[in-house]
Amino acid sequence: MREAAWAPASVLVVHEVAARMFKHEPYVDPVMHFLGGSAIAFFVYRACRIGGKFLGAPSRLVMDLLAFGLTNSVALVWEFAEFLSDRLWGTHTQTSVLNTVRDLFIGMMGAIVYLGAARVLASVAAWRESQRRRTGT
Repeated sequence: MREAAWAPASVLVVHEVAARMFKHEPYVDPVMHFLGGSAIAFFVYRACRIGGKFLGAPSRLVMDLLAFGLTNSVALVWEFAEFLSDRLWGTHTQTSVLNTVRDLFIGMMGAIVYLGAARVLASVAAWRESQRRRTGT
């Protein structure tokens, strides 16, 4: 899992450091939710590819849908954890419903951007490989 888990772990560490330096709002929290969504999508996508070597490789569409769905599930569980933390321990992580929905939306956008970029990069790599085979170089 080292090939996949480094991304979300890095986002957690950077978030903690940046939040201590600059506070959570107005910039650190939104950026970290975006990066977190991208990192979780990357993690799930890589885990599917790695696991596919042992269990059978799912199609590209299945991996995209799984990465998107699980990223949103992780974001939702994270927001529930913040809610419980606020209620049980008196933290003030969630400032409003708007803040919570914004966090969920930004995490979703991070996943979409990662998955879109991965698709584009894979298409470019496939095109280059077809050109290489065609020209014999």
